[in-house]
Amino acid sequence: MVQQGKGSSIESKVQNVTPTLPHLVDLSAKCTLIKQLTSEILQKAEKNQNFSSDPSTDGIKSQLASSFIQLRSLNRKSNLEKNSGKFATQEAKLAMDKIHLQLQDLNYMKNYLQREIRKCRSFRSIYQKVPLLSEEEFLKNASDELTAQLPKGATKRQQQHHRMLQRLNHEKEERLRLQEVLHNKLKRKMELGDSNLAKKSKIEQVHKEFETFLKEAIPLKKLLVTEEAEIKMETE
Repeated sequence: MVQQGKGSSIESKVQNVTPTLPHLVDLSAKCTLIKQLTSEILQKAEKNQNFSSDPSTDGIKSQLASSFIQLRSLNRKSNLEKNSGKFATQEAKLAMDKIHLQLQDLNYMKNYLQREIRKCRSFRSIYQKVPLLSEEEFLKNASDELTAQLPKGATKRQQQHHRMLQRLNHEKEERLRLQEVLHNKLKRKMELGDSNLAKKSKIEQVHKEFETFLKEAIPLKKLLVTEEAEIKMETE
């Protein structure tokens, strides 16, 4: 009994639903008209046994036949509208799927860019490993051109970036200058080394010549010693 009550309540709710689409409104109205005409025919058939030969019912019969023809036409139109609605729904679904894919692509690109931004922010450049002078020493030793600040209106981050570039440029200039000084010192060292080698070679050559002279002078020395001894003997 409870199930029957529920079924009847559902049917009544379905029957009480009012169509909103134009072709469904016409179809519902035509069904209602056919239902009314059928009820009239049944009532007259119950009252009059010669109903089929009664000429007064011809109008109702023709109206009922015409209503069935119109009902078939409306049903055909309803099916066409249904197919058109399905096609429009499919197109809308395809468009929505396309937009959904585009949204997924945008989300993927967004996540990719966020990862790249995090990588860039956590990236440690080689300039951060370069030993620099302190900012006080930089301001003390650098030229005015390198210590000039940005115009007013620049943000603190821009000022810091500009100052870091100035310090790096100053470090570069100092290293190039010191490298040139070192190069000149090494060049002078090589020149002095070559000069010392030449002088050392010359001294060694003189030393060899002196030793050769001493060796060659030994017989002369012996001769002079002998003559000196003879002179002493003669004087005695």
